[in-house]
Amino acid sequence: MATADRKEREKEQRKNAIIDAAEKLFFSRSFDSVPMEEIAKEVELGKGTLYLYFKNKDALFFAITLRKMRKMHEILVECIELEISGREKHRLIGKKYFEFVQENQEYYRMICAIGPKLFRKKENEDMKAVMEQIKEDLLLNRDVLKEGMEDGTIRNDIDPFEMAFIMNLMCNSIICLDPNWKKILEIGGISYDQFVKDFLLFIGNALDNRPVSDEMGLGNSAR
Repeated sequence: MATADRKEREKEQRKNAIIDAAEKLFFSRSFDSVPMEEIAKEVELGKGTLYLYFKNKDALFFAITLRKMRKMHEILVECIELEISGREKHRLIGKKYFEFVQENQEYYRMICAIGPKLFRKKENEDMKAVMEQIKEDLLLNRDVLKEGMEDGTIRNDIDPFEMAFIMNLMCNSIICLDPNWKKILEIGGISYDQFVKDFLLFIGNALDNRPVSDEMGLGNSAR
């Protein structure tokens, strides 16, 4: 039994070493320019051995993606477990998410460059695992929004799942913002970092639970 456990650990270590090597090469160059042979050489494996772990580069892309997503998932869970309001949890999640993006810029550059093409390919088991993680995190975000609705800190006139879905789409669009749009922002004197901060402020104000009179700009005059 001990031998079987040791072999399983060694297999997992080798698999992680392959992912590390692929990540290093994809980030330093580009996904399309790195052949499987070079990844095998980086980890001192034969090409045939490499294919025992990953059948192609697409599988490696999804393995890298899933590993990063699971790290972000851990951060998400830490925020959810705090004894604060639903609104504060959601505010913290947004802050931590964009901090994670900033700390993993090479990864997100790869995601924005090659992700759309790979996700359009015929569905496979590797992509299914990533999609399941996306679904799980989306449901967790929904639950945070629902919690805020129940404790009165988040508006309750929109379905929480729909709200979570909308914000997920918006965040993905901002992360993969076309460089030409960034240049247009700069023409207006707004840096990308400032744009992200303002987005979080904007979306936060949109989520806050406020009386209808305040949302209409009526204030005390409606009384």
